Amino acid sequence: MADIPIAIDDPVKDEGIIRERLMDELCKRQRDAKRNGKPEPWSITDVWQSSFPAFLSREYIDRFIERYRTYSEYFEILPNDMIRLTERGKRYCRDLELITDD
Repeated sequence: MADIPIAIDDPVKDEGIIRERLMDELCKRQRDAKRNGKPEPWSITDVWQSSFPAFLSREYIDRFIERYRTYSEYFEILPNDMIRLTERGKRYCRDLELITDD
C-alpha cells in the first residue's frame, strides 16, 4: 500500500484524503464480499489498520468516520465495532467501478 499523504496544516485536504481512502477500502471489501462470499460487516479496527496505518491512534479516524457517516449516509456503524455499506454506499461503489472501468 502506498503512503497516505496527510496535510497537517490543511484539515480540509486531510479529510478529503481520509474520505477517499475510507471509501476505497469499503468498496474493495464490498467487491471481495460479493465475489468470494466473504462476510460483511467488517471490523472498524481491520479497516483502520488496513487503510490508515500511518495513524497510531484511531481517535482522529473515529471522529472523521462519525462526521462523514452523518452527512454521506454511505455506511453505518454497528455494535461491536463493525461497519458496513448502506445501499447508498453500495451504489456509490458501483458508480465508482463504472468510472474506473471506462
